[in-house]
Amino acid sequence: MENQAVSWKKVFIIAGAFCAFWIGSGVATGQEALQYAASNGAFKGIATTTLYSLFLIFMVYILYGVGQREQFDNPYDVFEYYCGKYVGQIYIWFSVVLTYGIYVVMLAGSGAAIHQYYGISANIGTYFVAILALATAVLGIAKLLDIIGVIGPVKILFLSIIGIAALSTLAENPGILVVNSELIQSAGFESVSSNWIWSAVLWALLGLIFGIAFFIINGQTCQSVKEARIASILGVCGVFVVNTLLIISEVVYLDTIRDQQVPTLAIAKVVAPFLAMIFAPILILCIYSAVASLLLVVTRKFAVDKTKKFNLTAIGLTVVGMFAGTLLPFAKLVNIMYPLSGYAAIALMGFIIYKEFINKNAFPYKASGGASVQNNAK
Repeated sequence: MENQAVSWKKVFIIAGAFCAFWIGSGVATGQEALQYAASNGAFKGIATTTLYSLFLIFMVYILYGVGQREQFDNPYDVFEYYCGKYVGQIYIWFSVVLTYGIYVVMLAGSGAAIHQYYGISANIGTYFVAILALATAVLGIAKLLDIIGVIGPVKILFLSIIGIAALSTLAENPGILVVNSELIQSAGFESVSSNWIWSAVLWALLGLIFGIAFFIINGQTCQSVKEARIASILGVCGVFVVNTLLIISEVVYLDTIRDQQVPTLAIAKVVAPFLAMIFAPILILCIYSAVASLLLVVTRKFAVDKTKKFNLTAIGLTVVGMFAGTLLPFAKLVNIMYPLSGYAAIALMGFIIYKEFINKNAFPYKASGGASVQNNAK
């Protein structure tokens, strides 16, 4: 692997694309960090995001590499590759349905953010982001990665500003972190689990089901396994920094985020009104890039991008999603959809570990051309 070609420009584009995809409405609004980590207090929360990031590095390291090495005709073929024909088909369709559900969750997040800051109807906000994401998805995967690869670092920068403001407040009043860490646990926020280790496991596995096809697509665009894996690790590191700062921010500004659908936007308004003016469109940009990625990933199950069938399918999925995203409050959608994805991924992780580390010849995969493909590690 040492001699494999690495384009650092490509590495940063793919890492940025990972961040843009991963920092969707759940992360950008602060709901994900709140429900998985901050709701258990700052110290347990930071431990949660640390363990979560280590799990995530393990997963993307494998999957980006497999995507580059195997070059699947359809990214969803990775399920048959790891689980065999029959179990793989179950996971394929579960992944498609769940990914589409997450797409709807993120559309709801966009409507909540637009309504909270601009006062515009949440429905109108949802429709606007849905149409913008559709227009991007039909451009194809190559163009999408170029666009969101630039958006990813912008997301990290602006979310980090909120965290830095929280650190400044913390420096002036160090005891607030300890006090609020106790208070936040009984503040009535939605929480995935009171056990921080279990929260970390579910948080990491959340991304395995709905993110696996995107990981494969990203890996396929790299010119070597080494390049793909470096990009994936760098992307996770960016997400780790953002989550750590968000957890500290939400605990420090506990009183500010009470009864708020979008905690990060509420904090930005307190930190500096001018910052909120800048942050609101950035937040919407965060959500839009993730929504466009999810829409493309789901549509790729049914058609190759940049074809008439792809465009018609994407339009149909968008029309259904933009209306479904207005049915339930955003926080409630996150609490329903995200843990479900984590629980479903536990068995899948077992299949991946089995084939990668115990029996590399398990579940021989037949590509569309009929050739049997084995896991010939590089």
